Amino acid sequence: MAEGVSDRPQIVRANDAAEPLSGVVGVSRGHYRRERESSPHSRKFVVVTLALVAVAIAAIVGAILILVGGGHAGPPPQWSAWSPSQGGIAGERQIADEVAPFYRATPATQLAVVTVQNVSSTGTEQVAVRDPNNGTLAGLTGTTAIYNVCGLGTNCAIAAGTPSSSRLLLLRREALELSLYTFKYIGNISNVVAILPPGHTSTSNPQKLTPNPPAPGTSTTTTAPLDLAVVFQRASLKSFLGQPLRATLPEQVPPLPSQMDAAPEAELVSVVTSQALFKQQLVQAQDGTSVLVLDPLPPQ
Repeated sequence: MAEGVSDRPQIVRANDAAEPLSGVVGVSRGHYRRERESSPHSRKFVVVTLALVAVAIAAIVGAILILVGGGHAGPPPQWSAWSPSQGGIAGERQIADEVAPFYRATPATQLAVVTVQNVSSTGTEQVAVRDPNNGTLAGLTGTTAIYNVCGLGTNCAIAAGTPSSSRLLLLRREALELSLYTFKYIGNISNVVAILPPGHTSTSNPQKLTPNPPAPGTSTTTTAPLDLAVVFQRASLKSFLGQPLRATLPEQVPPLPSQMDAAPEAELVSVVTSQALFKQQLVQAQDGTSVLVLDPLPPQ
């Protein structure tokens, strides 16, 4: 072995002078590291990167919350632009006074006025429904709000215009709107009854065999008075109370009778009220109390 050359491997300690970095002439490892750490832009790059990561995480979390929460970014829309300021029968009167003037027989004539009264199943005035199968009467349970829709003519008849199925459908729309407002804003109401203005029903008379034909203009139909009411229980309109009123009745101003058949809500009103039509009659019971008797009619 040559003199002065050790056969032991050389050990480089951490405090020893650094050897030049391989591939970088004249630059030691320690010097390269110090140059990298002392760069004036390195901290800025770190801060910007962290900020971008934070923004990305916030966006992902926000998207997850929107998906989980159903996309509710704000408070739900109002059910209606107007609402009564009181409850009970006072609130019902406010509803009647708000709704009735918008329903018109003609542009210049109101269709009807609406008055209200409250009854309960144990009150002096009761509401009973007749079973069409056996004729027995059963009282409506819970508190019932009654709206009397009275025309401006004699005995509450509608004074302007002519009777028609379109006008009856408009009255059914008014009964539906009164009921929706009542169930939405008046607490503890189980049933709503809207007594409609008096009407008539026509029936055809069977032709009798006679030696001579009937004289021209001879009527083969007879008319009879028909007093109707629209009756709703809260459960039957529950689905409409969870969406804004204008989703059910989109027109802010109700149509005229001549426009009702073409109104966007005409079919819905017809379907919803078809099974809520009753023949109504006020009778006096043996104990002197008044009973509003409701006889269900076939779907119209």
